[in-house]
Amino acid sequence: MNALCDSQSAIHLATNPAYHSRTKHIDVRYHFLRHVIDGGKVVLKKFHTRENCADIFTKPVTVEKLRWCLASLGLQER
Repeated sequence: MNALCDSQSAIHLATNPAYHSRTKHIDVRYHFLRHVIDGGKVVLKKFHTRENCADIFTKPVTVEKLRWCLASLGLQER
């Protein structure tokens, strides 16, 4: 199964098993993602932010991007 992610940092954290002082705040129960990825059940792939429709729910976007996202989600005609 492929999982798309627009954060290169998140992909690196999920695929790198090394412990870092910057990640000590992450609860142990979330480390199961590393096991799932190491087992090959999920493959993280980089997804460019300009192709990410979820941006309209998480950050301010331009009118052009808003229209593209709405059309991509099927909420408006292209």
